[in-house]
Amino acid sequence: MLPAGPVHRKSPPELSDFQPVVGTLPVRPDVAIIGAGPSGLSVARELEHGHRIPTLVIDRAEVPAVAWRTRYDDFRLNTSGFLSHLPGQRIPLGAGRWPTKEDMVRYFDSYVRRQNITLRLGCEVNRVDRTGDGWRLDTSSGEVRARAIVLATGRYATPTIPAWPGVDHFTGELVHSGDFSNAWPFRGRDVLVVGAGNSAADIAVALADNGARKVWLAVRTPPHLVRRAMGGFPSDIFLEMFARVPARAVDPVIARLNRLLWGDLSGYGFDRPPLGLKASVEQRGRIPTLADELVDAVRAGRIEVVAAVEAVDSNHVILADGASVTPDAIIAATGFSTDLDGLVGHLGVLDQQGNPRGGFASQVADGMFALGYGIPPNGPLRAIRLHAKPLAREVAAYLEAASVTGHAAVVAHIGEKASG
Repeated sequence: MLPAGPVHRKSPPELSDFQPVVGTLPVRPDVAIIGAGPSGLSVARELEHGHRIPTLVIDRAEVPAVAWRTRYDDFRLNTSGFLSHLPGQRIPLGAGRWPTKEDMVRYFDSYVRRQNITLRLGCEVNRVDRTGDGWRLDTSSGEVRARAIVLATGRYATPTIPAWPGVDHFTGELVHSGDFSNAWPFRGRDVLVVGAGNSAADIAVALADNGARKVWLAVRTPPHLVRRAMGGFPSDIFLEMFARVPARAVDPVIARLNRLLWGDLSGYGFDRPPLGLKASVEQRGRIPTLADELVDAVRAGRIEVVAAVEAVDSNHVILADGASVTPDAIIAATGFSTDLDGLVGHLGVLDQQGNPRGGFASQVADGMFALGYGIPPNGPLRAIRLHAKPLAREVAAYLEAASVTGHAAVVAHIGEKASG
């Protein structure tokens, strides 16, 4: 049983900041959800509202949706707000077409209150083990037992930086994109941004716009560059229209459209991607990069695209084409790991990439479910909304079947004792 501690429940909707209310923990929730990000909140809402199943969401952070609170200052949602809400509650229209970090934080806080989601925050789950009738969670606050669990810790648990040869000898500053807030500390400095995704693009543009002396963007795999909107419509709406069209049919159309929109960018360092856009998402998990500002800055010479990083020495970075650059700082927009090995790795439920087996939403073991791992083709928030309801239905069906099986076993046991 988890010792008494703060439980964060619905607060008055007029509060602008998340303010927990202390209450009593459920003795044993039917479902324990690990992670209070969008995935965990969505499944909790569907279980409670759709199936009346007592659910507890546990997170090591002191606030829900912590990964969204630590994004860089200029962050904007890469998909339109109209399509990116969680189940049962839309993002306010006042947030605009592409909500900011602050808009999304207010939305998630409001979601917890209005959907009356029960949270246990500041509580880290160290390990999950199977018991005879469910699961045991070893946490920093004690033991939690539940009949079923949902893994929803997200894809941004631990920043990863490649082990470039010589990187330990670099005398400049090495920063992961997850620790980048704004460009102010880099004014007047030469900065190498490593990566070609949306974070790398946003950070490179922020540096170029706010006083960095020189900005390089190191690219290993050429990205698919798309405009944030086309003809006044957000680009993700067009991707949604092609969601059911095979990659082999839609990718040539997208390639021709991009050539019309951008022209030939190979002279600026952006070569043709090895796969089509949809095939890149489906086969490699690489989403397109929103590049309006990036392409403008590259064409204007304010950002220079260079080859991938091969090695680092004290004050030089050696690139894959043999050239080198001399940055004062390196910002590595090189992704995150799920870091689930210590939690559930011993249970054999993870794939080679360290993600729960089965894709974006799945049942990975008897009574263990997962949501939000992997790269969906139509935007993660929309995918979470679409998968939360059926996954909650699957969890509810499992609990019902387990109850029937358990009742039958009890009846059989009583019968055996009576006959004995």
